[in-house]
Amino acid sequence: MAFSEKARGKLQDLHFQARVYLQVGSMAFVLSALGMPIAMYLLRRFNVMDRVEDNKIHTHPVPRGGGIVIFLAFAVAVVVPWYRDNPMNGVLIGSAICMAVGAVDDIRGGISAVVKFITLVGTTLILSFYGVRLDVFSWAPLDLLITMVWIVGVTSAFNGIDNMDGLAAGVATIVSAMYLVIAVQAYLAVGSETNLTWFGLLASGLIGANLGFLIYNFKPARIFMGDSGSFFLGFTLAALGVMGEWNSNPIIACSIPVLILGVPIFDFTYILIARILSGETRTVRSIISHCAPDHLSHRLVWMGFSQRYAVLFIYLVCTALGVTGILLRNSSSYFENAIGLFQGFAIIFIVMILMLTAARRQQHLTMQKPQLLERRDDTNTGKGESSREVA
Repeated sequence: MAFSEKARGKLQDLHFQARVYLQVGSMAFVLSALGMPIAMYLLRRFNVMDRVEDNKIHTHPVPRGGGIVIFLAFAVAVVVPWYRDNPMNGVLIGSAICMAVGAVDDIRGGISAVVKFITLVGTTLILSFYGVRLDVFSWAPLDLLITMVWIVGVTSAFNGIDNMDGLAAGVATIVSAMYLVIAVQAYLAVGSETNLTWFGLLASGLIGANLGFLIYNFKPARIFMGDSGSFFLGFTLAALGVMGEWNSNPIIACSIPVLILGVPIFDFTYILIARILSGETRTVRSIISHCAPDHLSHRLVWMGFSQRYAVLFIYLVCTALGVTGILLRNSSSYFENAIGLFQGFAIIFIVMILMLTAARRQQHLTMQKPQLLERRDDTNTGKGESSREVA
């Protein structure tokens, strides 16, 4: 089959880009997989452990801080090809700062939410300096504010889903895979290098680094990523969401990254509202600092899912929402846009029903426990029969 000179050039460019993405992802995977045992040894040696607590579900201390290795594997892999531009530099600098702040949190066993907020404000300003900023209102101060809200919100949301073995790293891998698909699609549409080339480069690095970590983090986890991982990953995924060339329609353009990151965003939003309505959190400080096992993953366990199946189910939901976002990006008519949005919100609505049902079931079981204990005590003392007669 004969190709024209131009066609051969495009094919060679595609092969080069695909090869670079594969090399970056493979390098990040190998560095992460080989570096994690070293991190586990050092973290134990210096007693950087996640202890057993009432608001946590693991039953024995586990080293935390694997996010440091995830970041190093990701950063080295994406820098080696020496393909960088201003947006990519901004994302890498911001990611490094977030990882460092998260590492301090892991080592000290806690850091003020105010410090984390200031960090995200500062890194958003860095992103803006390097050209990574939403362009919604075409007025720089307002666009910067919206960007800041997005970065802070998504980072906080992603931090919230790091609550079960394999969950955060798996979701990060799926989201990054959706970003990579979009970068490849952008190339195929134009036939040459695009503004999303670096976008795909970062996505492939995140995929490899997180897959290397998942070898040790999927249940039963031998290491946790800690805030050094969830803080940097949440920031990086949020920053990539800002720079994606989504759609010319502003409503669709806003909807696509929200759908791709739909699992952490919906989980975070639902939990915040549910805690406020139940009176569990009453002040801004308690809203920010409150930690409890009541997220989507926990609620699936309440319904009878094992932890592994709960995580796999969330992977499925994340993939479905991500694919919906990609389809929405490729839609070419109002009808297709409407169908895509309906599909995305239908998935979210189904998840919301599951979360409501799980909460009611858990509340019902909690109310029944005292009665069951009382009946058991009566039976043990020989009063069970007479008690039933009186009832």
